Amino acid sequence: MHKKSIIAVLVATAFSANAELLDNVDANKDRNVRVVFEYNKGNKDALIAAVQAAGGQIKLELDNDDSFAALINADMFEQVKNNKAMKSAEFDAKRYVIPTMDTTAANFEDYVPYGLPMVQADQLSYMGGIKVCVVDTGYDLQHPELPSIDVDGDSEGAGPWYEDGNGHGTHVAGTIAALDHNGGLTGVLGSGSTEPELHIARVFNDAGNFVYASDLAGAVNDCADAGSKVINMSLGGAFSTKVEERAFRRLERAGIVAVAAAGNDGNATHSFPASYDSVVSVAAIDENTMHADFSQRTSQVEVAAPGVGVVSTYPGGYYATADGTSMASPHVAGVAALVWSHFPQCNNFEIRNALSASAKDLGDEGYDYKYGHGLVQAKAAHDYLMTNGCDGRGVK
Repeated sequence: MHKKSIIAVLVATAFSANAELLDNVDANKDRNVRVVFEYNKGNKDALIAAVQAAGGQIKLELDNDDSFAALINADMFEQVKNNKAMKSAEFDAKRYVIPTMDTTAANFEDYVPYGLPMVQADQLSYMGGIKVCVVDTGYDLQHPELPSIDVDGDSEGAGPWYEDGNGHGTHVAGTIAALDHNGGLTGVLGSGSTEPELHIARVFNDAGNFVYASDLAGAVNDCADAGSKVINMSLGGAFSTKVEERAFRRLERAGIVAVAAAGNDGNATHSFPASYDSVVSVAAIDENTMHADFSQRTSQVEVAAPGVGVVSTYPGGYYATADGTSMASPHVAGVAALVWSHFPQCNNFEIRNALSASAKDLGDEGYDYKYGHGLVQAKAAHDYLMTNGCDGRGVK
């Protein structure tokens, strides 16, 4: 069988495939593609042995999700496709940094980003105890306005977690946790007397090159292992994958709130991981609470947050202005942690429900695809929980 027919092989054997995923083909690796294999319980070693015997290269093991990723071609897949140890196989979709529409480095003195009062973060103080994981391009640990005490991380093969030659991750982290130590700016969690706790999972290198969905599944598992209660992902890509969806369902069952950018394509297509039911999808609005024209609008959008002209930290002690749903997502992740710090007895479902139930309605009356339930509101969510308690009820 000719190697270029691996797409046909997967389709013919009823495994997931999409023509767009031909981008996974690497001509320099004998037209291998990266495939995620799910094995039947107790059959990991048998399936790995079969894939390796066929010539496949194991790239990543995901024991929590009974899966592993491997580079294979059509001839190799033909040898293992009927192996009884295998439950499913799918192409490993690519995930990208959600690009910012504009990034301008600058200096700001004693600056309060407009997003803080918009999401009511200036009306609550962070009480501590809720670690936030930032899955991104890294973190400038030396930035004078960013936390450095209760911060740890995993490099995930993309470079040191405490460095960021790209800037995207440092900007995202600043929106969540900047401290205003030296007349700079404050993040959503930066106004309390307790320094925010962060875990940095660096999945992207300085160039912001793509990672695979299986890499993301592994990274968020590391977030959970580090004790994170909230995960921010200002990243995404086309096509859902089973391995990713399993990972986020498992994290949801484990008590974690996962938040992701809805995407910057300005259309009605779904971006993943934001569009999984177990993930909060965040749309972007501007300073006037108008929908940003680049923000994707889908049935999975849950809430909206500031994402136009957002000022935050930037590597080298700088600050930068940026646009994108990448900037909206950390506002919501920060608000989730801020509210949760006041109600540590609540579970993740109850916190998520409170954010949606208390959001400020925007656009068409009630839920809509541009804004979801509306602009996330920290104080309103706090008051909702004060009134209703941790009752598990919500609007979605």
